[in-house]
Amino acid sequence: MTSQSDTPSEKKDKIPWYAYFIGAVLYTAFAGWLFAESSPLAWVCIISAPVGFFYAWGAWKREKRTKNNT
Repeated sequence: MTSQSDTPSEKKDKIPWYAYFIGAVLYTAFAGWLFAESSPLAWVCIISAPVGFFYAWGAWKREKRTKNNT
């Protein structure tokens, strides 16, 4: 049997805030384009875009807090 003597390091797989921000901007632009085409899918995009901005803001605050603690 093998034993794990190494402790796991801090996870680095968190998505950076700018990825959420870019996604929200793309959803906003896509929603505008779909509204121009009179597509019902535009409502999904226009509702999803603020959620992306909210997650970007939260990730930015978390990143800022961890930088200040270090």
